[in-house]
Amino acid sequence: MASILVVDDEPEVGEAIRRVLARAGFLVAVANSAEDGLRRMDEQRPDIVITDVIMPKVHGLELITMLLSRHPRVRIIAISGGGSFGPLAYKPDAISTHAYLAAAREAGAQELLTKPFDMSDLLAAVRKLLPN
Repeated sequence: MASILVVDDEPEVGEAIRRVLARAGFLVAVANSAEDGLRRMDEQRPDIVITDVIMPKVHGLELITMLLSRHPRVRIIAISGGGSFGPLAYKPDAISTHAYLAAAREAGAQELLTKPFDMSDLLAAVRKLLPN
């Protein structure tokens, strides 16, 4: 059975993802900070890490880089809903969600999801990263 670590500073988001993945048959742990995520990664060695990009202190881009330097085989799904979403939410100095996710891809994330995402899209991304 594949194991997954979810790292998100919003506990309700991490818990919602955990419930969906657990119902689909995965072993799931949740960390509410990048620091806790690194510790759990070192202890549990999950197959996949799902991480938010925008988090306080250590953000997701740094986390992705650290994870891959310590565990080069881990598969990573980056999720983000931060930044500017379009003309109504436009803020001149905001970085768009697409820019955050593009940076996550450059850092090494294999899959990207924009919050809010459909849980079926999350499951499809997870399954895509698992070996046959």
